[in-house]
Amino acid sequence: MKLLTIGLLAGIAVVLLTAALLIGYRQDQQVIYRFAGTGIAGKIDVFGTPPDDVLIEASGSGTVTRASLESNGTFVARLDPGSYRLKLPHDSRSAPVIVPSGECLDLVLDFRLPGVVLEIPGEDWPVPKTVT
Repeated sequence: MKLLTIGLLAGIAVVLLTAALLIGYRQDQQVIYRFAGTGIAGKIDVFGTPPDDVLIEASGSGTVTRASLESNGTFVARLDPGSYRLKLPHDSRSAPVIVPSGECLDLVLDFRLPGVVLEIPGEDWPVPKTVT
């Protein structure tokens, strides 16, 4: 009987933590500034205050662009369609993104976990996927 109670409580805790995580990411999706054109509109989640900017490296040429981060971690970068890697200054982790032609890519990047970055789409269900 004790094992059943512990299992039930653990299941409830997992459901509540998952719901809290998804609600938090859904709130992050609401603060992304969208714009017409091609580029990236996103939010960076970090512990403490976010850095001043995010580094955007073009995959083909290696050109690095800096996009300023607002105090809430949001940023807008007008970019040509193509492949890019987003990273924070003084952080070895990066997230590959592909900017589609004709529209803005909306996303949330969570750098709070050690070793990995979670990418959450800016629209649709806030289901995170792991990137390097």
